[in-house]
Amino acid sequence: MRYYILIFCFLILGCSREPYQFATIDTYSLEYQVLGNSNTCFALFEAGAGFDLETFDPIFNKLSENCTVIRYSRVGQGLSSQLNTKLSTKNYAEIAKKLLDHLHIQQPVVFVGHSYGGMIARHFADMYPSNTRALLLIDPGTRWEREIIAKIDPTVVEAEIQFLKAMGRRMTEEKPRPDGLKNELRDLWLTSPLPDFADIGDIKVTVLASVQAMGDELVLGSLEAMKIRAKMLESWVNEFPQGQFVSTSQSGHFIHLDEPELVISEFQKIL
Repeated sequence: MRYYILIFCFLILGCSREPYQFATIDTYSLEYQVLGNSNTCFALFEAGAGFDLETFDPIFNKLSENCTVIRYSRVGQGLSSQLNTKLSTKNYAEIAKKLLDHLHIQQPVVFVGHSYGGMIARHFADMYPSNTRALLLIDPGTRWEREIIAKIDPTVVEAEIQFLKAMGRRMTEEKPRPDGLKNELRDLWLTSPLPDFADIGDIKVTVLASVQAMGDELVLGSLEAMKIRAKMLESWVNEFPQGQFVSTSQSGHFIHLDEPELVISEFQKIL
């Protein structure tokens, strides 16, 4: 959900660390890391808006014990190239596929996507079915914001949406490196539909959803809104014959940080 992303983007402090490996994809330089030696299990990790590959630190090493795991920073994030054009979730999915090609990984992957990364994961599965083994979506982004607010108080829908957009603009201005986040927030507010079961097909899909309130300042951050959103996600994933839904009140939007053991457990169940 975009509200979650906006709130947690305040935590972004920029990059002051050692780089990982780099791959040249199209005109971009992407930092990435590969761990594990499995020849039968591969997983690709996609971060939420405004975050780089290190957001997966609490789970990445553990999951490499039984699987070859790949994480990277999108263009405009981490130590990857500056972003000077508009990219969509589809464009990011294309870049992710090219990174796998660069690494000579042709086997289908478990695509692990957090927040905005979950939106990219859905496009990847739609665009590259033979390269997708399963999806693990960690509190994935949706485009249901207006619908959720309207279910609670239809009189504040537009005012709240405009407030959230303005908040995003302010955070972009404050970020040491605004290029990636600015593009991601722009893309988040588009209204084009995301791929569903009819597009993706019968694969394993697990959705982890937070039902922890983000505060009562906005309708979208209320516990009622979180419960509505979780119910909508449950209905969505239940369209998949192999779909699984897990909700938690013990974590906020960053379930992999608050409850890494839960994410690890659900990943292993997919395998």
